[in-house]
Amino acid sequence: MKAGGASVGIDFTGKCDRAPNTLLAHAFLDHVLVAYGSAKQNEVQEALFKSYFTDGNFPDLANLTTIGESCGCDGDRVREALSDKDFLKKVQSEIRRNSRAMNSGVPMFIFNGQPTFSGARDVATFHRVFDSIL
Repeated sequence: MKAGGASVGIDFTGKCDRAPNTLLAHAFLDHVLVAYGSAKQNEVQEALFKSYFTDGNFPDLANLTTIGESCGCDGDRVREALSDKDFLKKVQSEIRRNSRAMNSGVPMFIFNGQPTFSGARDVATFHRVFDSIL
């Protein structure tokens, strides 16, 4: 995994000594998508991955808020979204629905609400999918 990550610029250090329940991180990314758009979500996702996998920061509310602020998001809005029980229930429901829809493999790619493929894929695979749905 370390070599695979290095090939795409990810340094898996193993510094974080525990595995998170990813609900808050998923909710964080969902909030950013709705509040700031997909480009900002991608920026935040990259920062989140680096923070956890390279820097070893556990993705709790405080660290997720810090990540959001470092990417230009409003920290108060991040804290509010991640403390909203109804919002967290909605995200948990989406996670369960997507989990039931996938066969296996991480990541899972869903296009236009339909599971398309799972697992790491080369760029040509994405081009074929995009060509078929656009």
